[in-house]
Amino acid sequence: IGLRLSEKNTLKISSIDTGSFMHDVIDKFFDEIKLQGLNLKNIEDEEIEKIIEEIINEKLNLNKNYIFSSTPKYKVLARRLKRVVLKSMKYIIDSLKYSDFEVLGNEVEFKDQKEYKPIEISLDDGKKLEVTGKIDRIDIGKLSGEKYIRIIDYKSSIKNIDLNEVYAGLQIQLLTYLDAVCKEENVMPAGVLYFNLIDPIIKSSKSLTKEEIEEEIRKKFKMQGLVVADVEVVKMMDKRLESGASNIVPVYLDKEGKLSNSRSSTVTKYQFEYLQKYMNKIIKQIAKEILTGNIELKPYYSVKNKKTPCEYCIYKSICNFNQGGCKNDYRYIGNMDKQIVLEMIKEEI
Repeated sequence: IGLRLSEKNTLKISSIDTGSFMHDVIDKFFDEIKLQGLNLKNIEDEEIEKIIEEIINEKLNLNKNYIFSSTPKYKVLARRLKRVVLKSMKYIIDSLKYSDFEVLGNEVEFKDQKEYKPIEISLDDGKKLEVTGKIDRIDIGKLSGEKYIRIIDYKSSIKNIDLNEVYAGLQIQLLTYLDAVCKEENVMPAGVLYFNLIDPIIKSSKSLTKEEIEEEIRKKFKMQGLVVADVEVVKMMDKRLESGASNIVPVYLDKEGKLSNSRSSTVTKYQFEYLQKYMNKIIKQIAKEILTGNIELKPYYSVKNKKTPCEYCIYKSICNFNQGGCKNDYRYIGNMDKQIVLEMIKEEI
């Protein structure tokens, strides 16, 4: 059963609170668009601002969001969140306006009685594992008779996909959902992407025009993640892209209009297949460790970022992880090149 330990409630706002608030507003925005019968690709900035303003004001009056208006400090934070959500929403819509992808669903759940049934994985001993969860957004596009989907996750901080972490079994959420939706809908994978809900600061050593500032802000809102290495599919995500860097997805086309592997965050269709199969293997391994009661003290340490979750853990006094005296050790995550990691994943499936 476990100890069911939890942190003592205090009157403060955490990153989880702000993230949840912004997610709720964006989800409600798409619901409102559908309710009013508006076309996302034709909506004007003024209409976006009006809808967001109404949603935020309504949500700030809800009891669960009382903390955002409890002190002058948090009222200032609420105004900042409003600014961040409004700016982010404009660029979310912008990325859809210049795309041939349509929103298939928002806040899509893998759960009984929801949009998709739980993801079922059969273990080697005959037992079956059910995985439930929620996707912020699924988009769908059509090309040459094939349907493609992309999974998009909203983050209230800068986030990208690191294949070293995927290999270590840490960053598997989006790829697991991608695999499940592809099988359920019989579609091809187009990408897994993070849209970062941020308040960008533009730095420059020279004076910038209004248009140049707008262009720099747009770059900050470029989605991060992995997309399929197919020029036609990429151009479906950014219809204006002919050459150079896309301002919507993490790809770069050279002067001949071909994908630059070194300057793009792409994987081939076959590599997406490897990644999808690897997700299955990782989840089985995790399930086996849970069922066998493996509670070994072995947090990860990122060689690339020199970070470990222990820095932020509130349960350190209970865990007593100590690299020195108790001879505990970290599970080190390397900083290998993308192609090397993909080859390692291919060999393990």
